[in-house]
Formats: sequence, C-alpha cells, structure tokens
Amino acid sequence: MNVTKAFFIVLACSVLGSIATSYAQETREITLNVDTKNPNPASACYFTTDPNTSVLDNSSPEAFTIIANVGDNIVWRGISSTDPNSVVNIKLIKYSRGPRIFSRNDIPGEGTVQATIIRGGQDAYKYEIHFTIGGPGHVYKIDPKIKVGE
Repeated sequence: MNVTKAFFIVLACSVLGSIATSYAQETREITLNVDTKNPNPASACYFTTDPNTSVLDNSSPEAFTIIANVGDNIVWRGISSTDPNSVVNIKLIKYSRGPRIFSRNDIPGEGTVQATIIRGGQDAYKYEIHFTIGGPGHVYKIDPKIKVGE
C-alpha cells in the first residue's frame, strides 16, 4: 500500500470517529427538589442537573430549560429538599407543546422516569412533570422545557 492510500485511510477513520463521538448518547439527569413541608410544594421547588447538562434558564421552575441532543437519555427523579424521609415520586412526563421529541406524549413512571430523545425541533419542548409526595395522593404539576441542540 502506498503512503497516499494509507494517509487517506487514516484520515477517513479519524473523521468518522470524531463524527461518532460528537453524536454520542449522553444521560441527562434532572432532579426536582421539592420543599415537602410547604403546603403548596409545586410552588416551592427547583431543579438541579448533573454536571454535564447545560441549563439555559433556571430563573423559575416553569422557565427551567436544559439543552439536550437527539439520542440523549433523560432521567427525571425527585427528592425532598427539606425532609430526607419524604419521598417525591415522579409519576408522569406529559407533552404540553412544541416539537414532539420523545416517542410518546405520556411517559409514565414510578419514582423516576426515563425517555430517549428521538428527534429535535427549533422550539423548546414544553412538558409537565406530574409528581406525588409519599404514597398515592394529590398529584402536583410543574412545567419546564427541553431545548434540543443542533
């Protein structure tokens, strides 16, 4: 094999490897932190994420917006910010408006919920997180967003 052919093979492998790496699937963890001692816990909550997830807006729970990519796995979990013995159960992720980035409009769960982004869109995906505190009981809702990067 001559040097030119070997160079192009190495170059092609490098380009393909970098393309595959740039579209690698990431897991994005979104944690809903709820003040479970507050009489209206949906108004007394905030979001945190894993260190690898970029947040566009964290000024309020409704404005909370992360950036994710097609192929990323999103994991939602809830915790109490005021009582370590109080359990916050994420019950449902429900489509509200914007591009339909998941394979279903309603993604049920029990404690945590996961879904993989299958497509993007120009606008942010607006959704509702339905959660309970403790066992069955009142279902609270909060409606953040996901912006799928290009």
